[in-house]
Amino acid sequence: MSEPHFDYQIRESTRAKYMSLRVTVDRGLEVVVPPGFNRALIHKFLRDKHEWVQSALSKVQEARQRRTAEPAMVLPTSITLPSTGRSWTVDYKARRSPTITLTDDGNGNLSIAGPIENITACQSVLQRWTRRQAFNVLNPWLRKLSTETGIAFVKTAIRCQKSRWGSCSTSGTISLNQKLLFVEPDLVRYVLIHELCHMREMNHSRHFWKLVGQFCPDYRLARRRLKDAWYQMPTWVG
Repeated sequence: MSEPHFDYQIRESTRAKYMSLRVTVDRGLEVVVPPGFNRALIHKFLRDKHEWVQSALSKVQEARQRRTAEPAMVLPTSITLPSTGRSWTVDYKARRSPTITLTDDGNGNLSIAGPIENITACQSVLQRWTRRQAFNVLNPWLRKLSTETGIAFVKTAIRCQKSRWGSCSTSGTISLNQKLLFVEPDLVRYVLIHELCHMREMNHSRHFWKLVGQFCPDYRLARRRLKDAWYQMPTWVG
């Protein structure tokens, strides 16, 4: 049986200490290597990991097919956030208006009104609504964990990122992906702990992971589950 062939990109990262694989819907398969890494070793690494790569690429293909679905399937009629357990119904009302508006009645009902045939505009208002929800949920959650762990940070920023659940800066800002709303609470907690720990260790050294393990003993399992979570994101989230 011939060895499988994978198309991939090589990304050099100053943060990487070892070679690793990353599979995302937008970029496909990436081989991440530290500066100066012997790239001749990549082929064997891919051969050893071929079963995992095939599985990950299969999930990517499914996610890409959802992205190219018919417009009627792209906009949600209901939204459920696993992170909080809350759900909303979404109603669309065609109106003569130059803009799309979204109204949240506070009782689990969203109303989108305007030129609703404009799928992109409808997705945009839903994404802005999601960002507000993310700040309202993730900011107090992060501050609570900051108090529990004794690790301080300065402020929270919410973003819609394609391949990172969170990041932090040396100035003390922790950026969180609004897509965290669509994963389970224990995975959200892991990401928040992970970014808080970077306030003390701005790296992925042994000391960093030891610190993460103090507050999240099952972090290895969480990391594996988060890789699969990317492929389950609703299409409209962005």
